[in-house]
Amino acid sequence: MILPSNRLLVLGGLWFCGSIPAAIVPSLFPVWLIGGAALLLLVTLDAIGLYRQPLPVIEREVAGSLPQTIWRNVTLYVTSQVSVRQKIQLKDSPPEKCEYDDRTIHLILTPPQISQVVYRIKPLMRGDLWFGHVHLRLFSPLQLWQRQALVGSTQKVSVFPNFAPITQMALQTTITQAGMGFHKFRKRGQGMEFEQLREYRSGDAMRQIDWKATTRMRKMISREYQDERNQRIIMMLDCGRRMGASEGELMHFDHALNAVLLLSYVGLRYGDSVGLITLGGPERYLPPVRSVNAINRVLHEVYDLQPTLSSSDFEVAAQSLITRERKRSLVVLFTNLRDEDEQSLLAAVKLLSKRHLVLVASLRETELDNAASIPINNQQDAALRAAAASYQSKRQAVLTRLRSAGVLCLDVQPQQLAVESVNRYLAIKAAGQL
Repeated sequence: MILPSNRLLVLGGLWFCGSIPAAIVPSLFPVWLIGGAALLLLVTLDAIGLYRQPLPVIEREVAGSLPQTIWRNVTLYVTSQVSVRQKIQLKDSPPEKCEYDDRTIHLILTPPQISQVVYRIKPLMRGDLWFGHVHLRLFSPLQLWQRQALVGSTQKVSVFPNFAPITQMALQTTITQAGMGFHKFRKRGQGMEFEQLREYRSGDAMRQIDWKATTRMRKMISREYQDERNQRIIMMLDCGRRMGASEGELMHFDHALNAVLLLSYVGLRYGDSVGLITLGGPERYLPPVRSVNAINRVLHEVYDLQPTLSSSDFEVAAQSLITRERKRSLVVLFTNLRDEDEQSLLAAVKLLSKRHLVLVASLRETELDNAASIPINNQQDAALRAAAASYQSKRQAVLTRLRSAGVLCLDVQPQQLAVESVNRYLAIKAAGQL
């Protein structure tokens, strides 16, 4: 599409204004006509020159996989197809649900140089997202016309949960990483599987002493054990409508997904098998596996999941899991607990508890915690605090009934869910509950 530029509109306006003195002074009329004809010729030649110019070639360079809520660079390479200078304006079309530098970029292309434009993007939503075409505006040699076009190609990128904390953990020699809040629960000599022999230490139990090794080495030798391996963890991920609540830049579902990935990674590092099943949304099922690629399988299975508007049926999900998994496992249910869930959730965990060890990991809204402790300065504050306290009381009542039924429970704020889930898993292994 070719459109007149502001410069052409100004020139046309000046020529039109010249008609006024030409009408008043007849001798000026031929001059006005000649000026109009010259302007028309100039405008026509400039338009032809623009029309014949091939459009610049624009290529986009962006990583195929982007982390959620992290700024990343997008680079546009602009190559001119002519041997003269070109003035252009361009604006990319990033995916929706992203923050980016929303600005028009002005360039003067000087062949044979390839111009490079860099801007930043921060995806706010996981899944497969698409870049559109680049909006280009090319100016004619005299800048009397401008040509608008869509250039470049569309491009798909996959947005994954921010996996940086787990990547940092992979660089460490142990699971426990200072500053992340993990606690090492293993007690020397109190695990389930033999790990190594070492010299006797004060406080070692008599059953730890290896008498054959003591006789051979002529000094007291103790056995050291590690937590039992080859156990199973199955995560039930709630994809229902309650998980769509926002907590900062992330939804509750995003925090639960991060917890699933972190717990999967730690479980695999401890030699356990990891599986997954979803409820309240698209049905995804991964049977428990134990391999170096298992974390990638989990990641690619869940990265595009989003919370739905459906209600979560815990009992149906429990029946589905029972029919699929017969071996005893640690079943971790990630959800946002509500008091109306009591009957369905109790029925589900009782069914699961017949064969499995169940841990309900529930997210607690930070805003409700804040509302329950705000100072009371007026009637509105009092009503808000009373409503928050009532909600928390009902929630605690459900948790109490779950614990009375022998179910392990976590009730934490979203930012704490991943670390606390790992801590509880390590504590379960150390205690030999599984």
